[in-house]
Amino acid sequence: MALNPKAAGKGDSECAETGEPLSEGGEADKKSAATSATANQNGDQPGCRDGVMPEQEATERRRSVLADGRCSSSSPLSASRSSEELPRKNFQIPRKTRERKGLYQFLPPESREFEDLVKLISSFYLDASSRGTFSYCKARLIHNELLEKEFIEKRREMKQEGRAEQELAESYCFLFPDKSKLQWICEKGLSVGHCRITTLGNPSVGVYLSKYSDLLQINPFEVGSFGDMIIFKVMRGRIKHIHENMPKNAIESSPKFDCHLSKSANRVTSLLSYRAFELTQQYFFEFAFDEIKARPRHVCPYAVVSFQYKGKEVAASPMTAHRFNTISPEGSRGTFYIYSIFPVPVINLFFLFSTTTVVNLNIP
Repeated sequence: MALNPKAAGKGDSECAETGEPLSEGGEADKKSAATSATANQNGDQPGCRDGVMPEQEATERRRSVLADGRCSSSSPLSASRSSEELPRKNFQIPRKTRERKGLYQFLPPESREFEDLVKLISSFYLDASSRGTFSYCKARLIHNELLEKEFIEKRREMKQEGRAEQELAESYCFLFPDKSKLQWICEKGLSVGHCRITTLGNPSVGVYLSKYSDLLQINPFEVGSFGDMIIFKVMRGRIKHIHENMPKNAIESSPKFDCHLSKSANRVTSLLSYRAFELTQQYFFEFAFDEIKARPRHVCPYAVVSFQYKGKEVAASPMTAHRFNTISPEGSRGTFYIYSIFPVPVINLFFLFSTTTVVNLNIP
């Protein structure tokens, strides 16, 4: 058979690259066959070019990759990227600021906070029979960051002065303000000069608050009366007890004290007691470098509650209570508590005494 001249030429050219001379006859074929067998045993690919080219190609590829990396690093686009990436390493995630609350936090009537607030109010009743006579339909907590911060600062200052724990104890007081002043008090706090009471001190240098939540004004509430009551969080600090017959200069505010209370407050045992409202008031003031402050920091508005006075249940006998302030011939003041059979306005005093009975005469 005739051999393929192209195949023979290809084999001759491949073996020529190895540097071996071409022998005559079948020696060249034998040597090439032996060489291929040896390569197969060593795990190499047959053919001299297949064993050498893969290494060269791998080296060239590595060189080309390095060259491309150098070119890309030197390009302006990569420089801009690197400049953008550098600040990111030092970037810090900002803290999430606390969401600022509004002035009021309204409490649903079915919430636990609403119930706790009503219990707080009930715990400050003077008369136990006041339970059930008031209905509370709307409540809202006051979130005034400035006033709360000043309240805490005042407590810290008093603690640094070495005050006793009893002086730093927090309590609650109450105020029934005019409707037009309620918003201002909640925003700016209670300032001096808001009332005209002078029992415990000059109202132009201090503030007056009610001790009891069912004794918010001088005259008793009429059935159906309604309004808004402000609850204050207070610290009484160092207390000075005021006597009724003390001279005016003795009841003036002084830097040594923080609060004035009446010595006769313990006599008030009923809402109808003589001067019950005035004697149960609490007077707060604050000095700063021998000067009075316009707003005591240890008095902070806490909540606003809307209420309505329903009145006490009518007893079996239709008797109506009346309170009268009288002056005896000696000049001492007294109070008559009279229960009238006829629930009509008092017109004729003689007729009233002929049809009524004096129940109590309390002359302090």
